[in-house]
Amino acid sequence: MHAITFTEFGAPEVLSITDLPDPTPAAGEVVVKVSATTVNPTDLMMRNGAQAGMMTDLTPPYIAGMEFSGTILNGGDSGMAEGTPVIGVLNPRTPSGGSYAEQIAVSAKSVAPLSGDVDLEGAATVPMNALTAALALDFLDLKPGQSILITGGAGMLGGSAIQLAKAAGLTVLANVADKDADMVAGFGADHILPRNDFEDALRAIAPDGVDGMIDGALIGQEVSPLIRDGGGAVSLRGTYKIDDPRLRVLNVSVLKGMEDTATLTRIADLIGSGGLKPRVAEILSYRDAVKGHQMTEAGGMRGRVVLSFDR
Repeated sequence: MHAITFTEFGAPEVLSITDLPDPTPAAGEVVVKVSATTVNPTDLMMRNGAQAGMMTDLTPPYIAGMEFSGTILNGGDSGMAEGTPVIGVLNPRTPSGGSYAEQIAVSAKSVAPLSGDVDLEGAATVPMNALTAALALDFLDLKPGQSILITGGAGMLGGSAIQLAKAAGLTVLANVADKDADMVAGFGADHILPRNDFEDALRAIAPDGVDGMIDGALIGQEVSPLIRDGGGAVSLRGTYKIDDPRLRVLNVSVLKGMEDTATLTRIADLIGSGGLKPRVAEILSYRDAVKGHQMTEAGGMRGRVVLSFDR
């Protein structure tokens, strides 16, 4: 099989196409024929060496990739039928590597079946951010009708959080730049706030503060006073802390949800029903992975670069 690999850290050009043996499933694993994977910030940090300290026990070639779509090639002992379309997630900082490969062996708990009419290339853009957002919402444990502030609503995580929050019946406030207001309203946000200096606008809607916050823009410490006493706040980066003794606070790690089959199944069902919309910036052949990393590093996209193994 072909895989996108690198043997040294560096610029996108260190990526190359390598022939590797087909995987076989261990107990509790399935083999997925990957249709598509994406270029995530974590993939860039693996490749450029920013995560080298987390990879000291691994032997090259390294394989990045944290989310994928595809079909079951070997269901192992899972009972999943060959040909079942799935989405899934995995930790690429392991000896078997990530999803940048034509075939991957992955825990059966880390995949969820899709309805047969879902576009697999688009679906690959959903799992990682939706899973992170779902873990955040589960911690906040808000009830229908309660309010949530989602900072950075135009980002990949913010967009997923808005859609999942609306599916849970929450009232969503999101701060965005003017140019992104229509897009974020399209995700379902009830109230669009200015990107900066939005305290007055928020207080006009929620005088006592919102019930919870998912901080996609890493401004949580600054805006935590806008959450009511006893509310909750979720930071999405381990190095960014929200310190407010009035609140329940979590630094969410998506790695803790990698085998949360129930949540992944909920995400897959929402993709099928249209409740979670794929966000594709561009679809490239996996052979153009260098270009995909270059594009993502350049920034400015409102969506993921998809690397397709079907092209």
